[in-house]
Amino acid sequence: MPDFESACRLVVATLASILNTPAALLDEQSGQWRVVSTNGAVPAGDVLARIAHRVRSMRPDASRRVVETRAGAVAWTCLLLQESGAPNRLLLIAGGWTLSRLLLQECAVRLTAAMNQCDPARLLNRRTAAAHRLPRRLARAIEPAQMHQIIVDACATAVGAQKGSLALYDAERRSLSVVATYGYPAVLVRHMRVRPGVGIIGTVFRTARALRVDDIRRIPGAPPPRLRYRTRAFMSVPLTGTGPVLGVISVSDPGGAERFSRQDFRVLRTMAGVARLGLDRAKALEQAGASAHAAAVDPLTGLFNRRYFLTRLDEEVERARRQATPLTVVVLDVDDFKQLNDRLGHLVGDGVLRVVGEVLRRSVRLFDVCARQGGDEFAILMPGSSPENSHQIAERIRAGVEDSRPAGGPWPDDLRLSASIGIATFTNTTSEDLIDRADQALYVAKRQGKNRIRIGHCSGGGFDVTTT
Repeated sequence: MPDFESACRLVVATLASILNTPAALLDEQSGQWRVVSTNGAVPAGDVLARIAHRVRSMRPDASRRVVETRAGAVAWTCLLLQESGAPNRLLLIAGGWTLSRLLLQECAVRLTAAMNQCDPARLLNRRTAAAHRLPRRLARAIEPAQMHQIIVDACATAVGAQKGSLALYDAERRSLSVVATYGYPAVLVRHMRVRPGVGIIGTVFRTARALRVDDIRRIPGAPPPRLRYRTRAFMSVPLTGTGPVLGVISVSDPGGAERFSRQDFRVLRTMAGVARLGLDRAKALEQAGASAHAAAVDPLTGLFNRRYFLTRLDEEVERARRQATPLTVVVLDVDDFKQLNDRLGHLVGDGVLRVVGEVLRRSVRLFDVCARQGGDEFAILMPGSSPENSHQIAERIRAGVEDSRPAGGPWPDDLRLSASIGIATFTNTTSEDLIDRADQALYVAKRQGKNRIRIGHCSGGGFDVTTT
């Protein structure tokens, strides 16, 4: 590959110039040594190969990077460019340089690391690894933006592209937008909106047919390549699957070449299939999460529903018992709601319930659980809340309901809202008993005139209510 060959020539020329002596670099492939680059008056390739075979037969250990040998009357200092085991790449320097062994030893270590970055075999391994890592990395991704970047990075790396992009279709805008880039800032294309069937990306999306092009100028009507691109070669592959096309992955500027190979094309199409599966999985998880949330939420008020509340209540009761922490349940209902509903209709009644739900949301702490139990009954689960704090929040709710008025409709001037509230605090009992004590306190508040708060608690094995 040109990048590797160029690196070899640079190393040999630089070292020969510094030391003012001939130098050569040899590489072993399938047991045969080949001359990669030379500088100065060096022997023929077969002579250099024999020197390399002789060095290998010495079986130097991995820590010994510099050895000296002879070819006739000429001494050669050999730098072993290897990571471990037998040498597979040698840098030969004419002359005896063993007095500079420590310096050359360090030079061999650094050259090994640098040249491994350009090694074609290692480059192939990096590309293969990128393809194999993609499913695992997508499975661990949490945010959509993170997943998009993982996809474009892996696809570009797998085919050795210097630039890449991922464009996804937005059904609301009826266009594709670039959501992630590789090799250039995404801000340069964030504003772009590509209509299906327009341009290269739009055409690939509309036709669901992949493209591998050596020169973009051969495509009729294609725009001239931008200055940021080194070559005119590119590949674009649609994200196809069982459903509609999701988007398009595009790569350009093959590293160290002027065009992408057929193998690169096959790899990118395979990667696009994996990316599609990852995006489908993320969408399915998002939909599942939305469905689970919908199943736990009351659609009218936006609060949690009774089933979710009871599940959380059991969990918090067990935690309070295990950790000996306070736990309070608050229950309330709207005073005279049935008469209000019968007199003014269900639309007004629904408006009242939404108002109460909003009062609860803005009155409680962030981690308290507010739920609509059914009808005009509501409940609040307050982990870690003492009776004093719970009463303060309950009073805030009572006053908030009393001061509220449904918005958005022709409500009667005499419409007044109020709520009665019951409170019970956990005392190493069951969740059913906790709810029952709160309900009894609520009934006492109703009997004593409504629009007030009462606290239920155990007293001498029985039940008592505190008037506040």
